[in-house]
Amino acid sequence: MLFSQISGLPVVDTAEAHHVGVVDGLVLAAHPPRVLALRLKKAGRSGSFLTWENVQAIGHDAVMARTHALQDADDDLAAPAAVCKDLIGRRILTHQGAEVGTFQDIDIDTGTGAVLTVHSANDHHPGAALTGIGSYALVITTGS
Repeated sequence: MLFSQISGLPVVDTAEAHHVGVVDGLVLAAHPPRVLALRLKKAGRSGSFLTWENVQAIGHDAVMARTHALQDADDDLAAPAAVCKDLIGRRILTHQGAEVGTFQDIDIDTGTGAVLTVHSANDHHPGAALTGIGSYALVITTGS
C-alpha cells in the first residue's frame, strides 16, 4: 500500500476502539528497508509515534493498533525520526552520487512493514535498492 493512501488515516485503538490520532508520517530504516514507526498527529499534540510492532492492521479507512505503546521518540527512534521528517520532495541519489529524481511516495507491505518500492516523480525503484536515508537525500543502489 502506498504511504499516500495511509497518510491522514485515523489510528484506532483495538482494545478500546477509540481514535488516538492520524497518520502524519513514516520513520524508515534502510538496513533492511522497512518502516520502524508511524508518526502520529494527535489533537493538541504532535510528535507521537506508533512502532511498527504495534500496528495490527492497515485498511483503506483506518489503522488498527495497540496504542498503549504510543511513545515519543526515544533514544532508538529519535535519530531516524528526525531524518525521516518531511521526506516528500527529498532528492534520490544513486550510491555513486547521481541524482535520479525526487521522492514522491513509498509502497510498503502492510503485513511486515518492508519497503517494496520507492517512487520518484518519473520512476520507481525496488525497495531493496534503498541503502540510505539522510536529511539531504535518499540513497539507492543501481545495477550499474
